[in-house]
Amino acid sequence: MIYYVFTLNFLAPVHFGDTASGGKLDKMALSCSADTLFAALCNEAAAIDDDLLRKIITKVSQKKLKFSSLFPYYRTQDEAKELYMYLPKPLLQMDVKEQASKSFNEMKQLATKLKKQKKASYIRASQLEEWLKNSKQGKPIEYDVPEFAVPFVSGKVNLREAEPLPYYVGSYLFAENAGLYFICGVDDEDDIAWLDELLVQLGMSGIGGKRSSGFGKFTVDLEKGKRKLYDNGTIYDDDTAIALMLHDNQSKLQMCLAPVCPLVSEIVTVKKGAYKLLKRSGFISSPSVAENIKRDSVYMLAEGDFKYIT
Repeated sequence: MIYYVFTLNFLAPVHFGDTASGGKLDKMALSCSADTLFAALCNEAAAIDDDLLRKIITKVSQKKLKFSSLFPYYRTQDEAKELYMYLPKPLLQMDVKEQASKSFNEMKQLATKLKKQKKASYIRASQLEEWLKNSKQGKPIEYDVPEFAVPFVSGKVNLREAEPLPYYVGSYLFAENAGLYFICGVDDEDDIAWLDELLVQLGMSGIGGKRSSGFGKFTVDLEKGKRKLYDNGTIYDDDTAIALMLHDNQSKLQMCLAPVCPLVSEIVTVKKGAYKLLKRSGFISSPSVAENIKRDSVYMLAEGDFKYIT
């Protein structure tokens, strides 16, 4: 499979619902799940052509087209404009080696660093291997997670009812040099051409919630904002690190890059790893549906879950 990375530059605030916090409008998430991205692409395809809609659904169901969830990226402000790509911090339980006796001040400093590391939700792709190695030894690694976006809650008024009622919407406004990216895997490289066009259309419509208020609009630089992943070069590059992990068939560890709904036969494999349940719910929004329909809630395995392969 051939893998590409697409970086999205958001022009407006984004609202991705946080169902873990009840799914209320004032609760939001920084990243966007792969199922939301897939649904949004299907929505755009349906508005363009029924054949295009059938194509994307067929290719995904046949595993010839794959999407990761949307994760944050950051571009450096120097001349290199280097792209730092972040992945969810692994939800992995490890048997930590016993620490040698240390002084009180050393233990205090270590505890502070480990606490800071534990609070971080994302880690650079090129630092993941070091994180795994140090975690086994109970050691922190030195890394900083930039401020990708600023959270804020805005007040609005619902005028559809007889009596106007206020409500609040939570959203993120991305920094000028930050945004979200996703990984796309294709069997046929010709599929990238129509995916490019579909993403451009989706950028004008927006992704996530509150699109009628202008939220979620983005641009995709198809010259600089799209790159093919190669598993060569230096490991210090995040794109190379991701490519190496995607093509690694020897590792006994696998991490989810999208929500997973396992089959009954796969539950045994799931139990060998560490996982967190993620509630997926919301409303079906489609040009073919007159009113929004609430879909049934589904519990899936969250991004960042690790599984042991034997």
